[in-house]
Amino acid sequence: MKQKGFTLIELLIVVAIIAILAAIAIPNFLAAQIRSKVSRTQADIRSIATGLESYMVDNNEYPPYGRVIASSYEIEFPALQNEMYGPQEYVSRGLTTPVAYITSIPTDPFASNLATPLPFIREYNYLNLNQHIANFNGGGPGWVVELIPRWGQWRMVACGPDSDRGADIKLNIVYDPSNGTVSNGDIVRCQIRSDNVPNPRE
Repeated sequence: MKQKGFTLIELLIVVAIIAILAAIAIPNFLAAQIRSKVSRTQADIRSIATGLESYMVDNNEYPPYGRVIASSYEIEFPALQNEMYGPQEYVSRGLTTPVAYITSIPTDPFASNLATPLPFIREYNYLNLNQHIANFNGGGPGWVVELIPRWGQWRMVACGPDSDRGADIKLNIVYDPSNGTVSNGDIVRCQIRSDNVPNPRE
């Protein structure tokens, strides 16, 4: 009895159909992953913001921030100096101990591409802006006086899909998915503005 099988043309057609479906499905899958990470990031920084405000109620000030020193990657806490392009400013462990204003310090899901093994680099960037201004010792660039009117007393920044945390916010660029799922900009939250709203510029 003669057995029937697929012809070469039929196999090529099936392979072509699978390739077309993959070309459609894979970008959609990757875009869905990014949207999920953005949602997680926004939820994380909202949780930290709630912790910051609870800390403020109990202590009448926002928690200080520490920093990673650019030249040595050592930790300074609380931060006593400012570096324009320092690797990291991170939130105080006073948010978790001795009183747990949040249960743990979350990590930035977009920080996995940052070129360092340091755990603080994976966290969200946090600035207590009163502390930050005081570190200039009455000097600093002219825009220092605009920090609190523009942001309030604290600001948090996440990498966003482009994984270059901190570079974009200095140019007032925030992530906007309407510019493309993988687009330029940091994910930002501050005391006086809601999720991911850039500063108005005069």
